Amino acid sequence: MNIEVQNLDSLRKLVRDLQKENKILKEKLKKANISFDETHIFEEKIEDTAEYDPDQGARIIGKNITEEMANYFFSMFWGRTDVYARRGKNGGYFPQCDNRWDNRICPRQRGEQVSCENCENTKWAKLTPKKLVEHLVAYKEDSSDVLGVYPLLADGTCRFIVFDFDNHEKGAEKTDFANVDEGWHKEVDALRRICENNGIKPLVERSRSGRGAHVWIFFKRPVSAALARNFGFLLLDRGQASINMKSFRYYDRMYPCMKQAVLEI
Repeated sequence: MNIEVQNLDSLRKLVRDLQKENKILKEKLKKANISFDETHIFEEKIEDTAEYDPDQGARIIGKNITEEMANYFFSMFWGRTDVYARRGKNGGYFPQCDNRWDNRICPRQRGEQVSCENCENTKWAKLTPKKLVEHLVAYKEDSSDVLGVYPLLADGTCRFIVFDFDNHEKGAEKTDFANVDEGWHKEVDALRRICENNGIKPLVERSRSGRGAHVWIFFKRPVSAALARNFGFLLLDRGQASINMKSFRYYDRMYPCMKQAVLEI
């Protein structure tokens, strides 16, 4: 059996099947009065194994994140640098303005209902290596130091596309914008396989909710966002055909959108 092609769900099923088979075989041995050594692998505690090290913390090698590392990270998730967003304490992402907390010039700070896009005093904060380091270190427990980038560059190009397999329909916030079952696994895997069959190496990550995923494809150089999206739709069509289904039920959207949208990196 090739263990590398198995996913978590198939491995769980394999373990359950082996446990059931093991139980049946033991019962047959007992009926035949054949002695055997009984072991209970899944009941053993990890602390009882010879390989267990009680000082697990000592295995962690501390290493500071430098600005050079942060820049290398950003070279993959390359978005706009003249503006960025930050995650709110209660979720959602908000573009950052250098004047946001200035009582003298920020109307929102004075309680006025004015959008940043329509404010004459808006001064978008620039994304710097220092802010990327803070994002990667992530000290704040409420995740308010998590950054989001705008993938659609000012000239209409992009450096990557992302397929979102999360449920963002109205009312989905009751389940943290999460899909209600595990059917999205098959769809994400279909898209991954069609990418790999065409020489594309995608990055697949679990979404924050844990019940969805994002599939990233990175470009070596900026390409037209319209061309990138057409390429993405072509991959989706091929993915549907590869698993013989009419549509991707769990596919929600693709980034960059025609309307500027933010992505967590």
